[in-house]
Amino acid sequence: MARYCRVCGRSIEGDDDFCEACKESIRAEALGKQRKIAKEALAERGKSGGRDTREGMKENESTSSSHPEETQKKPHHFKSMAEYLEYLKKEG
Repeated sequence: MARYCRVCGRSIEGDDDFCEACKESIRAEALGKQRKIAKEALAERGKSGGRDTREGMKENESTSSSHPEETQKKPHHFKSMAEYLEYLKKEG
């Protein structure tokens, strides 16, 4: 008895329900959607301000004490570049 692919209708041999071309197409589509979902999840996580928790860190220990260079303000902390330059003059 002849078997046909359930997606495209081509005749196939063996016990499979799909031809090799359709299997590859389905795999590629699934991988593409999986990558898109992961990318969107990362973007949403960034919007919500979520952070990775660091293993072994005590609850009352802050991350800024272990990394003093992170306490220095960067340009994105200021409303304007002029405000940032004034801050640098005072620091330097």
